[in-house]
Amino acid sequence: MRFLLAVISMLTQSIADPKDCSSFIQHLPKNITIRESSPLNISIIEIRLNATAAPSFINDIYYYIHPDCLSNHFKSVQEGNKWSLFLQKAIDVEYIYLVENKFVLKDFQIEIKCGSYDSIVNGTVIDEDDNGPIFANTKSTNCTISGYSANSYREYTGQLETSPGGIEAADGDVTGNNVTYSFLYGEPFGFKDYFIINPQHGHVNKTREITEEDPHNFMMIIQATENSTLGRTKIAVLEVGVYENIPVVSSQVEANQAVLLVLQVLSGIIIMVFTFAFAYIVHHRIKKHVVSPKIPESVNTSKFDSMEAVTEDSFILENTIVLTESNQINGGTIKDSKE
Repeated sequence: MRFLLAVISMLTQSIADPKDCSSFIQHLPKNITIRESSPLNISIIEIRLNATAAPSFINDIYYYIHPDCLSNHFKSVQEGNKWSLFLQKAIDVEYIYLVENKFVLKDFQIEIKCGSYDSIVNGTVIDEDDNGPIFANTKSTNCTISGYSANSYREYTGQLETSPGGIEAADGDVTGNNVTYSFLYGEPFGFKDYFIINPQHGHVNKTREITEEDPHNFMMIIQATENSTLGRTKIAVLEVGVYENIPVVSSQVEANQAVLLVLQVLSGIIIMVFTFAFAYIVHHRIKKHVVSPKIPESVNTSKFDSMEAVTEDSFILENTIVLTESNQINGGTIKDSKE
């Protein structure tokens, strides 16, 4: 508090000629410094005027903040012959970076005008170590513990591919510290016999094969620690399932299976078409060479008589065909053979 009062006293000036705006501008400080934890509603700039002359130009004083996202953090107040600029809202560098404008706020400017005179006050914001590490690429929200998962198979050894992304944490402060990783806890007991973690990059490696008798499901709590005096930490949970074979089927294999199914259907259709075509051709060829005998109908014949007639006519027809073919071979006719 003494330091703050000393700064305020340094910024508090008396104007020799209060009727002159140029005198007011000349007494403005060139630079100011604000921390994220600076107390609110305490003046950061204060100029005293002659009490009798102050009302003549105090209403002509205006100020503008650059960047504009800081405009609502300041307010000006006139009390008698004193003009002051207050910090009414704390400046959170991380909030401005993450939510508002996605830039790292380090410096700002206050443009102050009085009549036809103006001046620039340069401001600096000190980003304090007030945030711990934050995990990225997780399947959780800010309200719950960050979570990752991974699948592996018994024979595999090497780095695990985690989902929804790699295990990665960063200091929550924009001008942050480095982060290291370690196992804080795990289940079942002895999980460190199967897994190790890279302290610099957060990669988790499976170090040995797992037999049928070994555990196949693991849960590990990973701790990220910032390398700072305060050493703030953040934890995340990693769940690992171990299978007999690789649990992931590639999209290429799935595509090949789909193509194979289409080819099988097309092959079946082609075979059916050829089968029907062949049956159709054979049927018509047989129908073309079959001789259908005419059965004489008589009023006096019964059903059985008709059947006998058909049998006799068929026998006569067969003998006639045989005789005709034999006679044709010998060069004669049926009439000649009878004679």
